[in-house]
Amino acid sequence: MEYETFCPRRLRNAISSRSFQHALEVLAEATSATLVLFDVAGDVLAGPVPGNPLIRALLTTDLGRSLVLATHKACLNNSHPDAPASPPVPLAGLLGCFAIPLTIADRRAGSLTIADQGSGPVPRQIVSAIAAQAGVDEGVLQEAASRLQPWTPAQASAARSLGQLLGDLFGELCAKESELDRRVEELNAVYNIAGLMAASHDLRQLLHKVAAVVCDVMKVKACSIRLLDEATGRLAIMAVHNLSDEYLNKGPVTIDENPIDAKALQGQMIRIHDVPNDPRIRYPQEARHEGLVSLLVCGMIYRGKPVGVLRVYTGESHVFTPFEESLLQAVTSQVAAGIINARLFAETLEAERVSRQLAYAGEVQRRMIPANPPCCERVEIGAVYRPTFDVGGDFYDFIVMARNNLGVAIADVSGKGVPASLQMASLRAALRVNAHHMYHIDRILAEVNRHMCRDTTPGEFASLFYGVINAASGRFTYCNAGHNPPMLLRQGEIQYLETGGIVLGIETEATFERGLIDLQMDDILLLYTDGAVEALNFADEQFGTDRLTDSLRRYADHPAQRIAQNILWDIRRFRGLADRTDDLTLVVLKVH
Repeated sequence: MEYETFCPRRLRNAISSRSFQHALEVLAEATSATLVLFDVAGDVLAGPVPGNPLIRALLTTDLGRSLVLATHKACLNNSHPDAPASPPVPLAGLLGCFAIPLTIADRRAGSLTIADQGSGPVPRQIVSAIAAQAGVDEGVLQEAASRLQPWTPAQASAARSLGQLLGDLFGELCAKESELDRRVEELNAVYNIAGLMAASHDLRQLLHKVAAVVCDVMKVKACSIRLLDEATGRLAIMAVHNLSDEYLNKGPVTIDENPIDAKALQGQMIRIHDVPNDPRIRYPQEARHEGLVSLLVCGMIYRGKPVGVLRVYTGESHVFTPFEESLLQAVTSQVAAGIINARLFAETLEAERVSRQLAYAGEVQRRMIPANPPCCERVEIGAVYRPTFDVGGDFYDFIVMARNNLGVAIADVSGKGVPASLQMASLRAALRVNAHHMYHIDRILAEVNRHMCRDTTPGEFASLFYGVINAASGRFTYCNAGHNPPMLLRQGEIQYLETGGIVLGIETEATFERGLIDLQMDDILLLYTDGAVEALNFADEQFGTDRLTDSLRRYADHPAQRIAQNILWDIRRFRGLADRTDDLTLVVLKVH
């Protein structure tokens, strides 16, 4: 937008029409001059303001007003050396007129025209002609003309000086208003950038918009935004405005090799007056070819954490003002906060996506856990399962087999979360396959162990207790692969089922032993994972085996499921509000 077409609005905004009129009236009263204020397009902003009786009489009619304005416009046009000469007007020979240009930043913004009181008595025939042309009573106009007093040289000089002073004042006010508009525009830009950062979460698209806004508001040639990769120290281009691909691909920019950006990321404002010839510039030839001259660099820092740098370039030599620096600093603060928010939003979306997947995985895993214990002659079964997260590494299972046999398994896979749940699913599948195709429990666990060794990495393992109960005879054959020994409560005494071998997944050729016990009437067998005995309270005390056996004895008269639930409640009461740190599984077998 050209300044000349923009400045009339500036003049009108700088001072109200009423204030313009009053200022001209004061000057007219002091100098007896007639004044008109024009904008750069030649339109009247204020006036004519009469300074003598003759002009005052002429302004009583529209024709008279037109004559006065025509005289001043002729003066205005004649003050422009390139403007065509104006045709003569009746008042031109009656009054002297001169124009004072109003300039802002060496550009014309308007003009103030001043007409004096003439150089001597006005001939009656000229007054008569003017009266007829203006539609004014000739006697009134003759009387007014007789009262004109020509200016002395001192009065003329004073009138010109006062007019020039008033013109300078108008120009200064216009410049101040223009500067104020610029500041408002810049502050609006900061506000708009803040709005952009809050409204969008597409970081790359957002930063491109910010770069364009910065160039528009600061009236600079180009802008670039680089984000810091903390792992490599590299500053990667994320957004640019008005920079060529050739310049952007000039080479890598890292903190270690670029002191400009390193200092900017420490909070310093970097000013470079001559980019191609500054020794700190790493790619001077590329900058010269791109037409970059002056540079301002500001670090984007959020709560002391460096995020990236924002650079603005000019195409000509420029000294950045303190206000431009503070503006860029305000922009970078907004952008840094927006970048962090966008990253947090992306992380939140990813966390929600993972959470949904975990919830689905937990649902799939829970379907692997028996919803209800199977019916078994002479044996009542109860169970509880409480994973720490949506998915876990504990599991229990019941395998119904021929000839009134029932397999009972409980296991605890190392680790937590998704990896543990995947190992649990693999272990469960291997156990079920081998349990249906083999008879001897020790061989079943040896095969499951080999499967675990093939499918796990060093440090991953699982403990497993597996037993088969014959409901008709009450014989219970079992093998304990490094699991917490199940408790057998018989007539108030506790026995532990420990026969077996090492945990699964450590040694490929590990061997296992099988144990044998004949269950009796009212025997209670408690299978559990380490989440039961290792539960911690706020004093960092474990629930422990002693408390677990006390709970088992306390609820021995209850049904199997009630025993499991009551033991779980004892553990919860002991733990209180302390965080649960491990999965917890209980299986109770009660012989009738």
